[in-house]
Amino acid sequence: MPKPKVAIYEFTDCEGCEVELISLREKFLAIEKRLDIIDWRLGQERKEKGPFFATIVEGTPVSKEEIDTLKYLRENSKYIIALGACASLAGIPGIVKKEERKKWYRIIYGKKYKPRGIDALPLQAFVNVDFFIPGCPVSPDEVLRIIEELLAGRKPEKRGYSVCFECKLAGNDCRLINKKPCLGPITQGGCGAVCISGGSACYGCFGFLEEPNIKGLLELLGKFAGPEEIERLFSMFLRQTPEYQKQIKHRLRTN
Repeated sequence: MPKPKVAIYEFTDCEGCEVELISLREKFLAIEKRLDIIDWRLGQERKEKGPFFATIVEGTPVSKEEIDTLKYLRENSKYIIALGACASLAGIPGIVKKEERKKWYRIIYGKKYKPRGIDALPLQAFVNVDFFIPGCPVSPDEVLRIIEELLAGRKPEKRGYSVCFECKLAGNDCRLINKKPCLGPITQGGCGAVCISGGSACYGCFGFLEEPNIKGLLELLGKFAGPEEIERLFSMFLRQTPEYQKQIKHRLRTN
């Protein structure tokens, strides 16, 4: 029986999530024996055309060429899997507002630079995405879980708990109780609360928990943090999400 054909592509990103695939070492090799990876620029020289059983895509498409490639992959893939925060949420590239992008190109690269970038949006803005593996970078355990469930014919589900649950397991003090900004209560788990364990806030790189209480968290944050600090917290990874555009941006402007 032929093995499922898989492609791994990247657009605008740091390639950190693909490095996480390689860091799995023997675990990834065991999974690879059940797949036929026929196109992966970073990991091999082999490059064949689809159709593909699944295409794993890292990064956000910011140019017309990248958008066209993404649409081609969608047409030739049974499943499109968004790998990491850039693909799932637009990530760090999505921090810059579309109307400010030309200004920053000029400041960083100079007046003679001819940019190809249009805007940074998640894959879902252009094509239907079947599954998301969030994170910045992704959690290797989450990558294995998603791939193994797909190979078993099951639909991978989101984690049914927030980062706060993992924070408790790690024995961390609650940042919010100590009046420190954090998005843990509305962010889906799976990261192991690594940022908070390291002394940082949760910036939501794993995306929103299902039915997040955004209003409640904004009210709590407003008791000890100003609008600019709250906006920085939410816009690190979540600026291009529907929740930010519909709920968060409006509330920050009215407060």
